[in-house]
Amino acid sequence: MLTPHRFMPQVRRFQLELIERPAMTDSQTTDEEQSQQSQDEEMDTDKVKKAGRGFLIITAAKVWFLVTSAVIQLGLPIMFGSAEQFGVFKIVTESIGLINMVMITGTLHAVSKLVSEQPDRARVLVNMAVKMQCLLGVPVAILYFLFSPVIAGTGFNDPSLTPLMQLSALIIAFYAFYAIFVGYFNGLQQFVRQATLDFTFSTVKMIGIVGLVLLGFGVTGAVAGFVGAAGFICLVAAIWVVRRMHRRTDQTEPSDRQEMKESFRRLLGYLVLIMLYTFALNGLMRVDLFVLKAVAADVPAHLVGMEEFFGLMSNKFAGFYGAVLNIARIPYQGVIAVTFVIFPLISESTFREDREQTRQYIRETIRYCMLLIGIVALLLAFNADGIVGGLYSTEYLHAAVPLSILSVAIIFFALLYVTTTMIIGSGHPTVAVVIMALSMIISAVLNYVFVRGIHGDMVEGIEPISAGAIAGDATEVVAGATARATAHADVAAPWLIESTQYMQWASVATMIAMAAGFTMSVGWLWLRFQAQPPWATLARMALVAVVLWGLDMLIDLPVEMVGEYGNIAYLAMVVAKMCAMGVAALAVLVAAREFTKTDWERLMAVLSRSDDNDEREGQQK
Repeated sequence: MLTPHRFMPQVRRFQLELIERPAMTDSQTTDEEQSQQSQDEEMDTDKVKKAGRGFLIITAAKVWFLVTSAVIQLGLPIMFGSAEQFGVFKIVTESIGLINMVMITGTLHAVSKLVSEQPDRARVLVNMAVKMQCLLGVPVAILYFLFSPVIAGTGFNDPSLTPLMQLSALIIAFYAFYAIFVGYFNGLQQFVRQATLDFTFSTVKMIGIVGLVLLGFGVTGAVAGFVGAAGFICLVAAIWVVRRMHRRTDQTEPSDRQEMKESFRRLLGYLVLIMLYTFALNGLMRVDLFVLKAVAADVPAHLVGMEEFFGLMSNKFAGFYGAVLNIARIPYQGVIAVTFVIFPLISESTFREDREQTRQYIRETIRYCMLLIGIVALLLAFNADGIVGGLYSTEYLHAAVPLSILSVAIIFFALLYVTTTMIIGSGHPTVAVVIMALSMIISAVLNYVFVRGIHGDMVEGIEPISAGAIAGDATEVVAGATARATAHADVAAPWLIESTQYMQWASVATMIAMAAGFTMSVGWLWLRFQAQPPWATLARMALVAVVLWGLDMLIDLPVEMVGEYGNIAYLAMVVAKMCAMGVAALAVLVAAREFTKTDWERLMAVLSRSDDNDEREGQQK
């Protein structure tokens, strides 16, 4: 705490300087003030330009990441040629992704913040971060490798996943150190270098995964391509950072190491909360897929010996569900940039205790996100069958209804992400962690209850399948194998049809959990700041949904048209239909006076990238 007597030496020194300083004329003072002001303006302009260029470069890297991710996630189901192979890839990568996101977020933020505050000690900070990851990241990777048999066998009821999960453990170690190097460049505002690494990694990852799959290495090749890309970019980033640190001559050793360790310890405490929040956030995005896979692969006691069959079917379900998850998450990408904008604004207004300004930020942000995410998600929901039928084979149509439900669920998830970001920005990260963790737990419990109920009904009527003839002449062995295959097919056919029920109830459980999380976060914001959600906007979005439903019924594009026109032509028709529905949605919002002249002026101001907007972006960086 600063007390008045702490400033007395500075005050006395300032008084002496005034006495000893020669008198200055008004013109001299004015000239110096103008010169200083001009220099400050030039420095601010340079910072704004640098931040603006950095914003554009990082945004371009993000767009390229989305493009390469789309090639991987949308292309692999087609390249594999079977839903079960894509299901295996999805389970392995989503499982490792849950840990990677936590490691990356915490490490990158820690290194970036410390380096930006003390650039002259960047070398020391990076070395400290490397040592920290040797004690944290590497052990986590080793533990994941050692416990992969437990995760695969007990967690997912599929021991066959173990080798791939063990191979993917290397990604954790590579990502742990890669995040340090990216955080270093971000902290020094070396956005071109940061974006170059992101561009390179996205490209190498896409080439490695897709290339090995096309060469015939299947799921193992896809996971190996991911591992190889992570190792390659980690090595390149390490060399680049080491060379740059050796060239810098402004590096100093800390005069008070204890003070530096103490500040790092305080920052680490804050980052632990952020890492917990990130874990809960990514867990909420993935828990339905994990539970679906685990429950569907569970073999009841009276069907012991059919583990291979249940594993195959559960992989199919995971492939179907994972494919539509990729599509449903598209609108969520639109709110990521919003959080970068709203976080510092909420932080500033709450720091100044400007409750009215904070309430306005909350209302307007929720309103705009509701409009942006709502329209895109509703377009996906009403065109789910056309999108799935045009992109994938007909068997993926089992996931069309779940895609419609997930598209609505993602509206709540995106708004939950934004509102919890506001809560963190207001200085209450613990509240955000609790809300997100409760949402994840609700989703896990509901998914287990709903999917387990469907699974129990399905397996109850299945009769055990005999192994067939395992001895005798060749004719008997072939006859036994044929009988076994026929029995499997007889069981698989109706179960595959019922896969919609598995995925539908999983998506319903997920939607309920995400809606509950959003309600909790909005409730907290209302209790804390008296900021009510935009009820009028919600009512108008309901009207938009009714109009879009009517247009969907009017413009019918049955999936059977794929056989007549081909996938590309059919997808073009679906996209045209979605564009028409989007225009209709905007027309409804304008007619209902939801989108006004003020909103239009704000949109034009953003697109024109005025100096004020550039300055705000620079402050965000």
